[in-house]
Amino acid sequence: MTQATKISRHKVRYPNLFLAGAPKCGTTSLAAWLGQHPEIFAPTVKEPILFATDLTQRDRPLPEELAQRHFTRWSNEKYALDGSTHYFYSRSAASEILTARPDARVYVLLRNPADAVHSMFHQLKFNGAETLDTLEQSLDMEEARSATLAPMRFGFPENLLYRRVFGYRENIGNMLRTIGRERLEVLLLDDLIDNPQAVVSSIFEKLALDPSIASQIDYAPQNSAKRARLRLIHEIASYPPPWIGHFSRRLLPSETRSRFREWLKKMNMTKTQNPNLDDATRSRLNTMFEDDIAFVERFLERDLTHWRKGSRT
Repeated sequence: MTQATKISRHKVRYPNLFLAGAPKCGTTSLAAWLGQHPEIFAPTVKEPILFATDLTQRDRPLPEELAQRHFTRWSNEKYALDGSTHYFYSRSAASEILTARPDARVYVLLRNPADAVHSMFHQLKFNGAETLDTLEQSLDMEEARSATLAPMRFGFPENLLYRRVFGYRENIGNMLRTIGRERLEVLLLDDLIDNPQAVVSSIFEKLALDPSIASQIDYAPQNSAKRARLRLIHEIASYPPPWIGHFSRRLLPSETRSRFREWLKKMNMTKTQNPNLDDATRSRLNTMFEDDIAFVERFLERDLTHWRKGSRT
């Protein structure tokens, strides 16, 4: 039994709307856009990671504690949003979500897996989790890394297992078996780029919210490639050492700490551009994820030949 199943869902108010990945597929932008609806509460931290208790982390707070920390300001809004992409490749998150919120609505965004892996690699380089110089080296190390998972400061070690993170067939299959197709919807970043208002309006309508709000949303893209002006500030804001957390908890409430950390990260960031994905690595990734692309084609009944040919995002 996981930690989440030991906690009565009546003790705390858990969110009921989830953007459960996949990483680097547009969830940050979509969360920002959905959060502009007056009937959707979006916490300061887009990824509170309440669940996914199977992922490797030392001294992790209970889901109940995290929910109380991030959703105390949720009042009369119909929905509260949790945009934790980690749920996509967790083996336990889907059942934990359903235990906490049997009425949960779950959305998943997907992208050409080669481009998603390439973007994830550079995100992890930025975060400090990825220590190897090239994506090819990182792909070569996956088997060894999967056999030696251990808690790390810069996020979860499972983040470095690209085959698992972007295993669309296995991860969506797990969600379908647990959550069911009636509460799970799979979207494509392609559509979010082509017509974001249409995607957002459709979501609002399916959530029984006023879809006309979609015409009032600021559709500025979020979470583009970036670098830290000062590495130390980024590390402290994103992954504060335990002594800082222990000290700040005595002085400031959780919401204030979260807001300050998000502000500090934003002020310390500047936009950049990832290098292009070379043809040989793209070919390797296309072969690696061919079964996953074919699965998405069957599931959505859409031709995704362009995913195999190259990037459009």
